Amino acid sequence: MLPWALLFFAATPAAVLDEAGSRACASCHAEIYRKYSATGMARSSGKTGSGAYTESFEHGRFGDPASGAGYRVRADYLLEFARAASGVQGERKLEYFIGSGAAGRSYLHSVDGFLFQAPVSYYSQTAKWDVSPGYQRQRSIHLSRPIETACLLCHASRLQPVAGTQNRFGTPPFLEGGVSCERCHGPGKQHVLKGGAGSIVNPAKLDAARRDSVCAQCHLTGEARIARATSGVYRPGELLSGYSLSFVWEGRPSPDMKVTSHFEKLWQSRCKQASGDRLWCGSCHDPHAQPAPAQRVAYYGSRCAQCHDAAVCRRGEDCAGCHMPKNRVVDVEHTVYTDHAIPRAARSPDAALSGERRLVSFWKTPVEDRDLGMAYAVVAARESGFQDRALELLRKADDVPALSQLAQIYDRLGDEEKAMALCERILRAEPTQAAAAINLGTYRMQRGRAREAMRLWEDALTRNPALSAASVNLAVAQIRAGAAAAASATLVKALEYEPDHEMARRLLKDLN
Repeated sequence: MLPWALLFFAATPAAVLDEAGSRACASCHAEIYRKYSATGMARSSGKTGSGAYTESFEHGRFGDPASGAGYRVRADYLLEFARAASGVQGERKLEYFIGSGAAGRSYLHSVDGFLFQAPVSYYSQTAKWDVSPGYQRQRSIHLSRPIETACLLCHASRLQPVAGTQNRFGTPPFLEGGVSCERCHGPGKQHVLKGGAGSIVNPAKLDAARRDSVCAQCHLTGEARIARATSGVYRPGELLSGYSLSFVWEGRPSPDMKVTSHFEKLWQSRCKQASGDRLWCGSCHDPHAQPAPAQRVAYYGSRCAQCHDAAVCRRGEDCAGCHMPKNRVVDVEHTVYTDHAIPRAARSPDAALSGERRLVSFWKTPVEDRDLGMAYAVVAARESGFQDRALELLRKADDVPALSQLAQIYDRLGDEEKAMALCERILRAEPTQAAAAINLGTYRMQRGRAREAMRLWEDALTRNPALSAASVNLAVAQIRAGAAAAASATLVKALEYEPDHEMARRLLKDLN
């Protein structure tokens, strides 16, 4: 089976050209801007060392039992790493942070303008550094997880991706840290130029579906979230379901909580089911301000008292303390999140779901076979039993993301001819698709077409030079072609990005 990865590229959203930036809002909305600037959403990304939040570096040195790696994060945000088993050691500058710090922060580093997630994160609730989510089972020091546009959209604003690449950005990678005013109110350049005239979106005045779409763009994932084949860039005031669909299990609310479960969990609550469209995120949260810690109990208690008689409860005004407990999430360790399902009492762990499961759109909108097939393909990548459903639903799809999923399924089934034909279709439609290029190169190499394979791998590496599969494949082909010096240069470059890559180190050692 080939080392498939689905890599999709997004150009700078056209909406960015129509945006003015949040500072432009301050001249007319000074108090709102001041309060909002102190919220977690406004502080969800930025340059390390900026802002009022400060990590503790007391526990900046730690080891990772899974990989045997040792890490140290210094107060100047320099990450030092070493692994005795491979003899690898080095350092990376943690340049940008992702996360407000309420639960923790992850960090980004760059090489030659290409942006990657660091393998270490800070967990605020335990005041400790540890490996980042998703790195717990790594067997080596992994430094090349690419940061794509989709990764940043819910944390940073006015992104500057370089077209045709997977993870290269301008300097800085985003013009505004955090979630900007325009993420909820829509592009505001014309509004500013016309002195407050012109269209600007007030989510509270939208119909329920469009109002809820504003929050759901970042706070709803479900079991799978799929970009629709004809989607452009979502703008506040529109229906999110026209651009992406989130799928959940039919009639079977997931017992698990995730970092982005807020929206889905609220819809499972009895409060939401009884209140209907009257209850939404803004019923309890002021999007422009957060209550001070000493005021939170009274503030959120007053939100509950809008519908419930507070005099009935003898436990005081801390409604959330009983009915919105802090629980662990399945996708991040060392931290807990508020349960927005609003259970009447603390819930015991649910039994594993059994029986046939069917995915449905969270929005209960009509679903095309292509979109449902993509959702099943996402689920099939992490658990068995859904690949056949995905294949059947995707057979007639013809857009690049769907063709990529189909190619991956056929590759898993061992049908290389169909997978190869699909890779060729993908690259004819979008030559920038590096995953298709890497895998088509492997198919071509297996059929004795080495020069074509090498060109494909070289092109993939211009999209992201840290794609280790492409680098190793290219180096092996260069060695077989008698180009040892070129192979050595390829491997040296690969190890600049991923110094603990075992195969690359071994090949380079053999060459020398």
